[in-house]
Amino acid sequence: MDDLAAARNLVTASVASQRITSPEQRETPPAPAGTTLAALLLADGRFPAGGHAHSAGAEAACADGRVVDEPSLAAFVEGRLRTAGLVDAALAAATTLALARCTAEAEVRGALVTLDAEADARIVAPPLRTASRRLGRQLVRVAGRCWPDSTLAIATAVLPDGAHQPVALGAVGVAAGLDAGAIATLCVHHTVTTPAQAAVRLLGLDPFGVAALTARLAPLAAAVAADATTAAHHAVADVAAVGAVTPGGADDVPAGGAWLAGLAGLPALSGPLVEIAALDHRTWDVRMFAT
Repeated sequence: MDDLAAARNLVTASVASQRITSPEQRETPPAPAGTTLAALLLADGRFPAGGHAHSAGAEAACADGRVVDEPSLAAFVEGRLRTAGLVDAALAAATTLALARCTAEAEVRGALVTLDAEADARIVAPPLRTASRRLGRQLVRVAGRCWPDSTLAIATAVLPDGAHQPVALGAVGVAAGLDAGAIATLCVHHTVTTPAQAAVRLLGLDPFGVAALTARLAPLAAAVAADATTAAHHAVADVAAVGAVTPGGADDVPAGGAWLAGLAGLPALSGPLVEIAALDHRTWDVRMFAT
């Protein structure tokens, strides 16, 4: 009985101490639960947005000998981070920032069309363009069930073939209440994990080792996300200085190049070997991944 009473006293003291700590006394205010869960859901590889069917070029790299083990996989992922990863994250963050500035449906339509054109200009290989739109379409579709929002309905209407994946992710960020930095981080997360997890399946690499590899890339990934967010802020600020989004849809967006004048400053790096390999990859009779 003495032990039981002591245990009860310990629990009571613990609960009392928790009640004393007020939100103002916490060093770091907690993030809103809804946005935290939204970010975790979008980062989850099991989220049904279609990413599991893609290797981000890893399958072709494994086949031609560019990726054969953990060190070469790390080099491949780092290259993706510094090129396509930065580009996609900046586009996604810019989309979130631009849509947040819109106050009318016509402005949302114009922003989506213009940003999607910027994304299209940065994807050279036709198979990668097709895949990007397919992934964007599926992402908007599932996100519309999770976070019903007019922005996603407009994206579906104005881009019926699908917005490019980073533009779609930026629009989903607005619907889910995430900011540009969170969206850039999500984009970079998928840049790292998609080829890494594909390589585990393709080469039979140690999943523990690959997990450690992705963790070691975290500082670089964080830096890329920060650079992408900064570039997005500069681009959207430049756009705001030149002029507002032109209403009217795809036929007259942007009038006088107003939006393009700012968005042209977004990163436009590429990985030519990855893009060339994507052209060959689509001709394979047997393959495990779509890209």
